[in-house]
Amino acid sequence: MQSLTAQLSNRFSSALVLFLSVFVTTQALALSPEEKIRTESLLAELGKQQNLTFTRNGTEHSAADAESHLRLKLRKTEKRLKTTEQFIDNVASKSSITGEEYQVKDAQGNVIPANKYLHGLLKDKVDNKSE
Repeated sequence: MQSLTAQLSNRFSSALVLFLSVFVTTQALALSPEEKIRTESLLAELGKQQNLTFTRNGTEHSAADAESHLRLKLRKTEKRLKTTEQFIDNVASKSSITGEEYQVKDAQGNVIPANKYLHGLLKDKVDNKSE
């Protein structure tokens, strides 16, 4: 039979390994400082868009309201994301409650999926700015 000290040592070692595994996994997925800047820049650009209607769960919102809502979602999920593209694909393009895809309507009345719009905005206004 193992001594009490050996049993406690084994339990402590197991707990330490579990803690470190969770910590390392969490840190590996968190947005890097560069990706955080890209994501924040994307949301700032979204909020600046005039004559843009953002539809989520059947309700229309201004671009500024969409920016605010997506910033809230970012704060809740950023530790599980590695890239801005993951944020767009997994968080910013659909409702986490209903699963319904968000839509964007431009000044001409064209409706496109938010996913497509946000990827375009990232490419045109954020990534091209830094080149």
